[in-house]
Amino acid sequence: MTYSYPKRPIKSFQDLEVYQKILGVAVVVAKRLAADRDQRKEKKADSLWGNVAQIARGITDDLLTLPILISSAHSIRFSAPEAATTKLEEAMLLCNTTVVHLEQYRDLGNRTIEAEFFEDQIKTILALRIRILHLAQSWKKFISEGRTYGTNHPTPNR
Repeated sequence: MTYSYPKRPIKSFQDLEVYQKILGVAVVVAKRLAADRDQRKEKKADSLWGNVAQIARGITDDLLTLPILISSAHSIRFSAPEAATTKLEEAMLLCNTTVVHLEQYRDLGNRTIEAEFFEDQIKTILALRIRILHLAQSWKKFISEGRTYGTNHPTPNR
């Protein structure tokens, strides 16, 4: 038998589980990549090192942008639902590109981080991508049913 407990009310974007988890992933990955970079004894000037450093910057930039997109979308979900949906779609795109960059970094430039770390982060990011999609769908449904902020009941037609 399963029990369905009511979820905590969402009072701000910080209450969104997808925001909390993506922020956590961003912090963990950024710290690990920085530590990996700092542990490199030789920082070669060859083109491979330049590409790997660029990939690491891309990963960090993308991951740190994701919470911003989610918080921005949350802020405009009622006033500009199409723009909010677009921001969530951008977040899903960034999830995909981040996965590609993590795989590239793992295969090309990683020296100290275990492969399981990358696999765990990739699985988490892909799962969060699905949750972002579900969030967008629930916002669309909420708006299409004529609901307004602060109520779970349809707004009466006047």
